[in-house]
Amino acid sequence: MVWSPPQRSAGTRLREALAVGVLASAVIASGGGRAATTRHTFQDAAPRVVARIKTGRFSRPCAPVLHRGYIWVSTFGNNSVVRINPRRNRVTARVRVGSQPCGLAVGAGSLWVNGFGTNTVERVDARRLKRIRRIKVGPAPYDVLYAAGSVWTTNNLDGTVSRIDPRTNRVVAKIQTGGAPAGLSFSSGGIWVGSNAGTNIFRIDPGTNTSRIVHIGQEAPAFFAATDQAVWVSNVQDNSVSRIDPADGTLVATVEVGAAPSDGVVGPDGRVWIPNRLDGTISLIDQTTNAAVATVRTGPGPFVLNVGLGHVWSPSWNGSNVWRFQPAP
Repeated sequence: MVWSPPQRSAGTRLREALAVGVLASAVIASGGGRAATTRHTFQDAAPRVVARIKTGRFSRPCAPVLHRGYIWVSTFGNNSVVRINPRRNRVTARVRVGSQPCGLAVGAGSLWVNGFGTNTVERVDARRLKRIRRIKVGPAPYDVLYAAGSVWTTNNLDGTVSRIDPRTNRVVAKIQTGGAPAGLSFSSGGIWVGSNAGTNIFRIDPGTNTSRIVHIGQEAPAFFAATDQAVWVSNVQDNSVSRIDPADGTLVATVEVGAAPSDGVVGPDGRVWIPNRLDGTISLIDQTTNAAVATVRTGPGPFVLNVGLGHVWSPSWNGSNVWRFQPAP
């Protein structure tokens, strides 16, 4: 989804967000210091495309996860979650869910889907291929995360994050962050929230349900790729990625990438994979040099990446395929 200038209405911001398809959020501890900006060098070996898996006409596949030996992908255009058999590289089952699903998470034995068009988080039993709960949250939920024993979702239009107890399927806390919360990640004991408006992200302490601001200084720091040692923040409007030290929120480096960087992942090769939604590429960042070392062509509108079975999975949000990559050795 796309950020908007402050003078535009929430409705306009939401329509523009859908048009560009960028997920973002806003929550973290304040940090300071200067960091160098690095550029592409394009020298590393390219990953190998293993398969391009069809998910259905006009399906707009969004987010992939690994669960019970299968890859599951939300399809924004078809209002479903599809199951991909990784041995056959084809869709073998579908579960119908609510309108415009995108964010997808695994936890407490279930799949959790954010219903952007229904203001809900839906719980899916993957074994029975059945939706078993629909939980009301805030307006325009952007992303969903399972961490610290709870399910978390960003409510893009009211500046909050909802926390769900999976034992009761109820919202147990609504945490104010501000901004336009979008992407979610977990690192170093905290819930990190991106925003598709402004220049801040947020960190939620799951022990107290309180949030702190972390200043990034780049526009629309909306999505993440994170480990316990580094939080990589995709700055959608500035076409860059910032590296944050999760221990104190300080800015370590800023790396130039492609157009509209989105929800990335740290790959099995140790590099940071960042999808660039508006130019159909993935930037690979070397964590030892904080530099983009390769650019990989993928399908139209790569939005959310994930790792499963030693490979990186890249749905084409503006298309109808999931690209499966084997990282270079």
